[in-house]
Amino acid sequence: MGKKILIVDDEYEVAEIVKKMLESEGYEVIKAHSGEECLETLKKEKVDLILLDILMPGMDGWETLEKIKSNEKWKDIPVSMLTALPLTPEDTKGKPINLIENYIVKPFSKKTLVRKIEDILEREEEIEKMYEKIKKEVGEEEAEEYKKLSMAVNRHRRLIAVIVDSAVSELKESIKNVILSQKRMIEIM
Repeated sequence: MGKKILIVDDEYEVAEIVKKMLESEGYEVIKAHSGEECLETLKKEKVDLILLDILMPGMDGWETLEKIKSNEKWKDIPVSMLTALPLTPEDTKGKPINLIENYIVKPFSKKTLVRKIEDILEREEEIEKMYEKIKKEVGEEEAEEYKKLSMAVNRHRRLIAVIVDSAVSELKESIKNVILSQKRMIEIM
């Protein structure tokens, strides 16, 4: 059986579409439709990755993320946020952006979704393999230090990637506005 992924989205249709996309790639998928349901599911199920919608009624994705990462049993589960719009610095001000693996803007293609998931899971697998190797060769204490350091480096790398993605999205929007303004000027002349 493939890796187990928990999709958390209050839009039932979106959750079902993502479930079908991922099951066709060999992943086992569990759905939850709220932050509260996500936390209840995690009490019963061991998952390899969480796809978490940001905008949900009640407990939103950011609050759910903080609860996941503050729980000792769940803190190492990678989380990718799902969002209707690219994240901007204003959107993420005061949010735990450093706790996410990446974010995926809806709508997304199956190819984009699978690529982002495979990147996350491959990185996690590499860290775990190296952890086991270090544990055998030099001991558990050193292996734990390696794992903590690797996860911190990954968090910082992800944070930089999210910031760059955000900046690129804003730049694209600004360029579109400039082009539209130029077209209007030409039409007026």
